[in-house]
Amino acid sequence: MISVKSQIPNPKSQYSSRGPLILVVAGEVSGDKHAAKLIAEIRKREPRAAICAAGGNAMENAGARLLYNLVDMAVLGSVEVLRNYGTLRRIFYSLLSFIEERTPDAVVLVDYPGFNIRLAKKIKQRRLPVRVIYYISPQVWAWGMRRKKTIRRNIDRMIVILPFEKEFYADTALPVEFVGHPMLDDLRVETGREELCRRMGVEPRARVVALLPGSRWNEIRRHLPVMLAAAALMRRTIPELQFVMREPPTAFRAFAESAIADSAAPVKIVRESIYETIHASDIVLVASGTATLETACMLKPMVIMYKVTWLTYFLGRMLVKLPYIGLVNVIAGEKIMPEFIQRDATPERIAAAALDFLADESRYLAAVDALRAVRARVGEEGASGRAAEAVLGALKTV
Repeated sequence: MISVKSQIPNPKSQYSSRGPLILVVAGEVSGDKHAAKLIAEIRKREPRAAICAAGGNAMENAGARLLYNLVDMAVLGSVEVLRNYGTLRRIFYSLLSFIEERTPDAVVLVDYPGFNIRLAKKIKQRRLPVRVIYYISPQVWAWGMRRKKTIRRNIDRMIVILPFEKEFYADTALPVEFVGHPMLDDLRVETGREELCRRMGVEPRARVVALLPGSRWNEIRRHLPVMLAAAALMRRTIPELQFVMREPPTAFRAFAESAIADSAAPVKIVRESIYETIHASDIVLVASGTATLETACMLKPMVIMYKVTWLTYFLGRMLVKLPYIGLVNVIAGEKIMPEFIQRDATPERIAAAALDFLADESRYLAAVDALRAVRARVGEEGASGRAAEAVLGALKTV
């Protein structure tokens, strides 16, 4: 159970009172990571700023005063979120009280739309004199127009990280700035592939396939068995293939180890970063999400998959307006990487698509060229710094 503080200490007590007070809210692991970079860049530019956060440990380590840890609930998965609904609700209204009492100069909302869009609405409904800035737009471009209108009414400035998002908001009066994807600052891998393979315990001269089933429980339990079955089929065709998987969250490690032990494909669980894992691989089997864009920017061909409950899938098909689910394909505007969803996400289809890349060098190189074009569209390094400048710039326009 996540505790709720009965009192929030005055965040400005440890800073100069002349600096701005900024509240940053992020509720998932990726949002915590990107928000932490934003906080660090804001502090570089404005050391007097008092920054409070509802998010995770990364934001606290970046120098924010962590009021509540929302990320812990996101890691546990949707069932645990429902179990902690009462706690989440209390956090929501406690944050709203904090905003009313302390009147921060800005509230910066980072992705996490179910919580953050509602918080923005409450701030505006109560006519609080607070600048509401959204960093990392919710994927309203996938859902249609309803949330787009809500965002237009309740957000003062939008900072986007994907190239097509600025154009998406062009028919609104909402100020929008494209800063590029903060992930690009992490893509540098100092260690060479050969050394990485040795560290992982795989042979550098043989081909390596990385398995990225996701980080949440529902993703790992649905995707990993399918990926392992696909790996076993691939190894029948290319016996020397090697498979690696990043170490999952501690709570799910026993499941992953058991699934791998029951698989016909030997998979090594490695502790290297996601970028090192991708860099050491030749091809990646990946769950749809940010990891598809990370893989694309590392110029590694991939096979995308995703499975959810049938009810979630049915509702999603009614709401989602895009022809693709892989972010790499959305940015490309076409299916440059194969993707298999729900009943189509079978071991046979995934294995066949992956083997096509490995068996045909010209196809593999063409895929790398297509990924290079996607990477060029995502922007340049320094996105977090540009986002920090946009936040501080927004405060000057109040």
